[in-house]
Amino acid sequence: MPTRATRLINADRAGLAALCLLLALSVSVRVQAYGNPAPPEPADAVAVDLGDGVVLPRAEAVRRLVWTGTCRLPVTADFVEPSPHGADTSLAAPRDPNDRVAYVYRGWTLEGPRAAMQLSVLYFMRRTGAVLGMNGAAARHEWAVKLVVPAGCDASPEEAMAALRRIRG
Repeated sequence: MPTRATRLINADRAGLAALCLLLALSVSVRVQAYGNPAPPEPADAVAVDLGDGVVLPRAEAVRRLVWTGTCRLPVTADFVEPSPHGADTSLAAPRDPNDRVAYVYRGWTLEGPRAAMQLSVLYFMRRTGAVLGMNGAAARHEWAVKLVVPAGCDASPEEAMAALRRIRG
């Protein structure tokens, strides 16, 4: 009859074996996923929609300084991935704590201290709908426009987006 210590050692070994199997399975799934070529990007994934029929090629989607008639300083427009795991190097607080930050994504304008979180929720809802087949193509390659309005400037995000469209148009 095995002792209590022997049973504990056997249980530990079984647990370790299960963890090793899970690790091996995880590694093999990742190797297989990265080994398969990615499907081609849809045609609309190579462009950023600025609204009102203005489309910006992805290659030109870089930080821009947008001048509005109501501000003495330009509004900074960054193109960011709406995903919470996206590459938004500008997630750090603005230089001036009184600057306003707004995100424009798929017709939504998100402002305030929770704008980045709201953007992530919208993106998650869009991706979930795409995976479930409820809203067409996946939203994997979409970008949002992050606007940083300088302190003391009364320009709205809509004004900044209109000025950005004029630059492109």
